[in-house]
Amino acid sequence: MATEEDSTPTRAQQFGEYVAAAARAAGYDIDSPRGGGKKAIGERAGMSHASVSRMLAGQTVPDPVYFERLAEALGVPLMELLVRSGVVSQNARRAAVAQGAVLDTPLTAETAARLLGIRSPDRVQMFTAMTKTLAEQEDADEEVRAGRGV
Repeated sequence: MATEEDSTPTRAQQFGEYVAAAARAAGYDIDSPRGGGKKAIGERAGMSHASVSRMLAGQTVPDPVYFERLAEALGVPLMELLVRSGVVSQNARRAAVAQGAVLDTPLTAETAARLLGIRSPDRVQMFTAMTKTLAEQEDADEEVRAGRGV
């Protein structure tokens, strides 16, 4: 934690601020005592409610083993969590991008919806269903093309 002499936020505090903002943007109610957002994040990320609370309060950075599921739950890139937590440096991120390394989580329809600003659970479900239907149509079209030798 930052001391009175040094008001620079700690790594855990910076990480907690980033995750809290991402959680709010993803539609989790983490601010009201009975909103259920912390519990929902914990369930999706495989973390305890207490661990999520400490992380959001800027007291701790979770073990990196949770980062992949946490990134998915929040709809943020895995690499961003790794950099913000201090596990990966900015220089390593730049090097990975320059080398074309793929280090982020796979893009799901739910994550795409959040990134596009779709927050309503009903609309996210509708977007996901539409995406699934379109992907199935693409697969069917590919099978038809393959069968006809096109």
